[in-house]
Amino acid sequence: MKVSKILLAIAVMFFLASCTPSEKKTALKTETETEVLQPKFKTSDEIVEWLKNPNDDYVAVVAHRGDWRNAPENSLQSIKNCIKIGVDIVEVDVRLTKDGKWILIHDNTLDRTTTGKGKVSDYTLEDIQGLNLKNGAGSKTTHKISTLDEVLNFIQGKPILINLDSKEWDLPTTFQLLKKTQTVNQVIFKWADPLPVMRERWGAYMDSILFMPMIYPIDYKYKERFKLYVNNNIKSSYEFAQNYFEGFSPLAFEVIYDREDSPVFKSIDYIRKEKNVPVWVNSLWADLNAGHYDDIAINDPDAHWGWIIEHGANIIQTDRPYNLIEYLESKGFRD
Repeated sequence: MKVSKILLAIAVMFFLASCTPSEKKTALKTETETEVLQPKFKTSDEIVEWLKNPNDDYVAVVAHRGDWRNAPENSLQSIKNCIKIGVDIVEVDVRLTKDGKWILIHDNTLDRTTTGKGKVSDYTLEDIQGLNLKNGAGSKTTHKISTLDEVLNFIQGKPILINLDSKEWDLPTTFQLLKKTQTVNQVIFKWADPLPVMRERWGAYMDSILFMPMIYPIDYKYKERFKLYVNNNIKSSYEFAQNYFEGFSPLAFEVIYDREDSPVFKSIDYIRKEKNVPVWVNSLWADLNAGHYDDIAINDPDAHWGWIIEHGANIIQTDRPYNLIEYLESKGFRD
């Protein structure tokens, strides 16, 4: 009996020893994957130069809220991960605290993504710095909420651009922060209003920042977008795009469409073929891309990410940056 127990114990030890390497490999898969993909561009200036003079051999990748599957969304770590795998642009969301400090957070409340509760605007920066971020599963992490200052200082000089998404902009103040951190040419602003409205709102700053207009089809399902055109006597998304080239040089256009026969494709042809300006399309969820979104693109990338590219996009914002880059590399779109 003792011999049998000893033999059994030895067998178990050998079994566990044989399993350990593969189990460790599986657990570290995400970390090792982030070391595989090398960025094409060595500096942020090279990314901007490509955006101003795009070619057909490259599709830029934007990580929505950073690499939020492997780090908390809008966290500094999520940005670090993106740089590691060769993402070109990271989209982040910013809001103001009670004492007027910019922090990275999407919601107007703290509840979903942090250990706090209540409105962001009801707390000072000092209050918020005592909180922890949650991961995608809603569990507490050791990561803290970053200020915009921290993020800008971190990205300065690194091969990455940031797209700042906010509805609360005080551009003069923000622009001074960009100058202070030497990141004016690493930050992309975007808005859906026509050029004359933006000129009136932001004046000469429009000529000093990297700016990307957002285009919606005239018949988009969300009717409030339609008002942007009606209220400004614009008859189509094509006219909206044309107007942005009157004494202005947009860095790119973010284009939204909810069906495959959308009238907005005329605008895409104009922007790409006549003006050679990049077209940014979001593959995040169905009503941004006529149903060609990330979660189904994983299983059939040609039919969805490939379709988006075939229909004019050369910038794609995704929630699956590693998988998209891997696909683009396999198709020769990261040369």
